[in-house]
Amino acid sequence: MPDRTQLQTVPCSLCGSRDHVPLFERPYAEETLLDCATFAASTDEFSAYGRIVRCKACGLVFVNPRPTHERLLAGYSACVDASYLEESSSRSINAHLSLRTIAKHARAGRLLDVGCATGYFLNAARVDFEVVGLEPCEWACRICRDRFKLEAYPETLQADRFAPESFDVVTLIDVLEHLADPKAAVLRAARLLKPGGLLYIVTPDIESLSAKLLRGYWWGLRPAHMHYFSPATLECLLAEASARIVRRKSFGRIFSYGYWCSRLKNYPSWTHSLVRPAITLLGIEDKLLYLDTRDSIEVCALKR
Repeated sequence: MPDRTQLQTVPCSLCGSRDHVPLFERPYAEETLLDCATFAASTDEFSAYGRIVRCKACGLVFVNPRPTHERLLAGYSACVDASYLEESSSRSINAHLSLRTIAKHARAGRLLDVGCATGYFLNAARVDFEVVGLEPCEWACRICRDRFKLEAYPETLQADRFAPESFDVVTLIDVLEHLADPKAAVLRAARLLKPGGLLYIVTPDIESLSAKLLRGYWWGLRPAHMHYFSPATLECLLAEASARIVRRKSFGRIFSYGYWCSRLKNYPSWTHSLVRPAITLLGIEDKLLYLDTRDSIEVCALKR
């Protein structure tokens, strides 16, 4: 088990209740919270994700006890994720999938991407928007600036860099699940939006069919994830921020066959041993495949 000073017992971040029931538990390994690879976006480490509970009052699923905010921030700040760059083509295409949805509600203006990683989404969005990013990972932030010449800051939403109501769009793509306090982040994001501005969120769906079937073996359960939303709890969170959901659907992604296959290593060995030789034989390891596993939520919400 990790040092107790790295973990803290917390109330539900959505409603404040301390009454919860346990769902799954795989205790953190001693080195988990000290290994920067734990915080890499491309990690395929799904074990040792801690103790996961469900709030009895509102239904939010979260890790408790969880790593401290300081431990999480240190992990993300120091992370280097070179393998994230290996899927550059697919990550750029996925950015355009999100932008196609965003365009239904906002086509121009100022856009803030929270957790912008190495900047693939911002680079795609700059065609139509004036863009800026926040990214606590200093390595990723440097790539944003040096490779794409983007305005990106190694900060979180807690920083007071931007004035209220200064953005037309704020995006949090695969971010909410990583945060120690997602409610505070969404409230802050909403304050940064102009009236009628768009909040765009993508996050794993704990109430999806695959999550229910796989239970403690679901891919979404991983050491760096602190909160697990359902459509209902996400709607409650957005209501707290005076944001009205105008679109909600599952979110699919494009990655190479090789990448998708690598995600199978945490499941029964026969799945990987059957799929990997087939992909190699067909010579399609680098070919791209779109999959919608129906266990990620994509939400567009407008600030009231």
